[in-house]
Amino acid sequence: IINHIQKTLSLEVETELTSKVDTNTLSQVTFYYNFLSYSVLAGCVYVICLILSSFKNKEINKRTIISSMNYKSFNLKLLLSNCLFAIVLWVIYIILGFLLVGSIPTNYLIIYIINSFIFTICSVTISFFISNLINNKNAINGIVNVVALGSSFLCGAFVPMEWLPNFVLKIAHILPSNELLKGVEVFNSITLKPIMINMLVLIVFIIAFVILTNIVTKLKLKK
Repeated sequence: IINHIQKTLSLEVETELTSKVDTNTLSQVTFYYNFLSYSVLAGCVYVICLILSSFKNKEINKRTIISSMNYKSFNLKLLLSNCLFAIVLWVIYIILGFLLVGSIPTNYLIIYIINSFIFTICSVTISFFISNLINNKNAINGIVNVVALGSSFLCGAFVPMEWLPNFVLKIAHILPSNELLKGVEVFNSITLKPIMINMLVLIVFIIAFVILTNIVTKLKLKK
């Protein structure tokens, strides 16, 4: 056995580097932007629900109802104003990412920024929808833990996707994740297709939550 081992160890093998991706840097970037998804969602849910709870005041609500403004127009104005806050929050995190992670390849950086921006707008619509369902300020902390922590865990913000069990990954397929970008070496229509589908799912979520919010508002007005 020893002779065979020594013979094997004496052999020389030529190796060829097939991947030019800096996996160490990409892993850091992926971890940061995955954690950013939790920070943005938690911040949006907490702040937006807290601010919009003021509009649930009985006197303010009555003035809104008797005004000539349509409920869809009112919701749109509130949504756009909340988007301003969310965009400021997003810009702060992007700048912080440059400071913490350092230099990032341009192609990867553009995709990460676009994906995080769409997710930020999606977080606003989710928060706006939740704010129309609750009236109790004391419930906001619990909702942040359930919505932000739950979804972020499933999409790999805290635990890498490869460590999660299969049944969790099946649920996470409909949720946003930056894990897809780690193994991309060449940017073309084939490699970017899964990422584009991921962004399209986010846009569908945005439209769905806007529609659901208007439905909830209309039902409350009828009551």
